[in-house]
Amino acid sequence: MSIGERIRKSRNDKSLSLRELATMVELSASFLSQIEQGKASPSIENLKKIANSLDVRVSYLIEDEEIKKNSELIRANERNKVESIDSKTVISLLTSSNIEKSMEPILYEIGPGGESGRSYYTHFGEEFIFILDGELDIYIEETIYNLKKGDSFYFKSTQRHRFKNNSNKIARALWVVNPPTF
Repeated sequence: MSIGERIRKSRNDKSLSLRELATMVELSASFLSQIEQGKASPSIENLKKIANSLDVRVSYLIEDEEIKKNSELIRANERNKVESIDSKTVISLLTSSNIEKSMEPILYEIGPGGESGRSYYTHFGEEFIFILDGELDIYIEETIYNLKKGDSFYFKSTQRHRFKNNSNKIARALWVVNPPTF
């Protein structure tokens, strides 16, 4: 099942119309319909808003659910990925939703000009970022932190935050979120 099909299924399971969900996530019904049909891809920010509004984790929209495990090996070529063309970002899940966990490690690859979304967002939890390559600007409240290769950053997710790659090279970051939002 594709991301769009999972969104449609979850929306129908909640007995929400396309317009109702669109209003909840502050998107147009036509754009949400394009996402459901696989004709458009949501930004990272919008993917999270959709998952939250449907009371599912982002990982549910990305991968198949299986029986929960206590350990699991994910090979580099087996990672579940989601690409947000609008955000110029590829997210690779470094674990799956098939494992009980209290943190979510994610590999972000953010192209030049790529960003989490134009708006700040907040949620419960905490985040840790380690820059593997390139550089990335992290916006926390009114402060901008420029992270470069080898830098790490920790913050409480209840603060208004977003990110943007203002450089002309791809940024790669290991991102750990607690509790898992994907």
